[in-house]
Amino acid sequence: MLKIRRVAGLVLGLSSASAKGEDNPMKRSSGKRDETPSRPITFHAAEDLGAFELAQLWADRMAWPIDDRTQYDELSELAIMSALGAWLRRWQPIAIHCAMLAGARPEAIECALGESLQVAFDRWSEWALRQRDFIVGGRPGISAAEYEAVAGRFAEIGISA
Repeated sequence: MLKIRRVAGLVLGLSSASAKGEDNPMKRSSGKRDETPSRPITFHAAEDLGAFELAQLWADRMAWPIDDRTQYDELSELAIMSALGAWLRRWQPIAIHCAMLAGARPEAIECALGESLQVAFDRWSEWALRQRDFIVGGRPGISAAEYEAVAGRFAEIGISA
């Protein structure tokens, strides 16, 4: 947490001390909270928390003030929302891959994703090609058989690269 505050201070000119001075971007009017920021206010600081902590922060509605919101509150919510969205988007191809291997119908995947099957294929294909070619300890991220199985399921419904 200290590292996040230090980075925010350097990048945004913020201080972890109480908001004092007219030029401080974290200046709060009297009567508002004056504690040290405990949530990230940049995308990169939020992304470093990881998807599960971000999801917990986002879901904890008691942590988010409703009235008298400050710049800090707004920036923090935006940073957490943006970073969580990025994490989830990166995981979509894995979920598509696993759903196909588990036998889910392509139409069900389309409904679950909320996008067309072409979009599902494009996201999966970009990820799967990298995983198929990514070798660690002599093993690919996904096997050729897994890749072919999912690519074949898409090809059966007329979708291919």
